[in-house]
Amino acid sequence: MSDETIILTDYDNAVYQKFSRLVISPWAIAHNLEVIRSITSRTIIAVVKENGYGMGGWNAYRILKNLDIHFYAVENTREALALRRFGCTDPILLLSPVAEYKECLELAGQDIIFTLEAKWQLPLLQSVYRETGIRPRVHIKIETGMGRYGFRWNQLPQFKSLTEYLSVEGCFTHLAGRPKNYRRQAKLQRQRFLSAVSALEAMGIPSGMKHIANSSAVMTVGDLGMDAVRVGSALLGKAVVYGKHPLGSRHLKCAVWLEASVYEIRSFPKGDTIGYHSRLKLKRDSRLALVRIGHTDGIYLKYADYPEGFFHECLHLLSARLWPGRCRKTVIINGRRAPLAGVLGVAHMMIDVTDISCRTGDTVTLEANPLLVHPAVPRVVLPDE
Repeated sequence: MSDETIILTDYDNAVYQKFSRLVISPWAIAHNLEVIRSITSRTIIAVVKENGYGMGGWNAYRILKNLDIHFYAVENTREALALRRFGCTDPILLLSPVAEYKECLELAGQDIIFTLEAKWQLPLLQSVYRETGIRPRVHIKIETGMGRYGFRWNQLPQFKSLTEYLSVEGCFTHLAGRPKNYRRQAKLQRQRFLSAVSALEAMGIPSGMKHIANSSAVMTVGDLGMDAVRVGSALLGKAVVYGKHPLGSRHLKCAVWLEASVYEIRSFPKGDTIGYHSRLKLKRDSRLALVRIGHTDGIYLKYADYPEGFFHECLHLLSARLWPGRCRKTVIINGRRAPLAGVLGVAHMMIDVTDISCRTGDTVTLEANPLLVHPAVPRVVLPDE
């Protein structure tokens, strides 16, 4: 039984079983992988962090293992060990450092590749070698502009006898993804990375597999001449692409979406108000469909660390006032777009289906970021096409 199945059982919430589901298309993932392979012939490291990018770790692995993927990356120890339990024997790179010695022992015993990004890790990993005789496998993380993990590119320590107790198999960095001048920023970080690699090699430290590009970079500037690329969101067709000339993002297909069923249809006369704060006042006699799905399922959520600029926010509010029809959120029902009526609730939404032929039980399709979809929402994998 997978960890994901255990999680769903622990929630024991029949409402989610009835009213919402995250649908996953293996065919679309295979298509997106072919798009990526048309851009680069380098090794593809499939990033399955954060519960398989929201798909569920087991679902992600069983789809990708059939698509000739032989290298994975995860965010934490739990995800790495879960992949091993699923039967994965391929290399697994743990993208974050580990501070607990017992975790290091377990990970080394499961042949997980560590990210080496700071000097404080060296005594831990050296102790693992002395106790077990296993030389922990590592990829060295270089900090080139992301400002997070890694040895600063121009302040590398003088490693002493590193390869005596560690197996250095790669080096990597993470692009900051600056929206403006993305290509220039990527070029700068690449130069810094290669400078650090040269310094390591001058110390007698092998660089091994070198990788820089994540999903956005692959779809914007390619593999940057490195040995591998790390892709996660691009597999789902949701990579953020910068600049005017993306390499292949327009060919990606959405591989995950939310579905729910129409629970009830009601008729309302002109002048009635709908939803919280009576925000919507109907301008005509209307048919509205009740769908039992809302914010808790992951609909219309976005990350909170991207504050809008004051000028941009003012323009958005002005547009919503002047052209409310263009700014209305919509869903797909029976092949047609239907607008949200009123304010979206925690677990309910009303859809205007006045001009659409539909009935109770019809399927409603909604866009959503799978990373933000509640873990209690069932993940449904479609049959291969």
